[in-house]
Amino acid sequence: MCDEFGIEEAEMIGYWVPECPVKTDHQDVLATVYRRPNRALVALASWAKAPVKCRLNIDWQVLGLDASKARIIAPAIKDFQEAASFKPSDVIPIEPGRGWLVFIEE
Repeated sequence: MCDEFGIEEAEMIGYWVPECPVKTDHQDVLATVYRRPNRALVALASWAKAPVKCRLNIDWQVLGLDASKARIIAPAIKDFQEAASFKPSDVIPIEPGRGWLVFIEE
């Protein structure tokens, strides 16, 4: 999945970078972005002790994407995550100690 995305050519913007273009509204869920033209891969990780729900706060201009056309896709990854899709305004459920790998694209 990472090879298909072209992660080697992507710019990584870690959760610790104040200007990271994707953040969550939950203090225990962190987001790291791998940005490519017209597409981003976001790694979400929960440090919460219980299941949580969060929303993504996305700086669309920095990502270079149109929010009205964007979709968030979580591909199926064996032994990691089931396939899912979210709208930018959706709540994303995350189990403790787990996360998601999602694509944000138009």
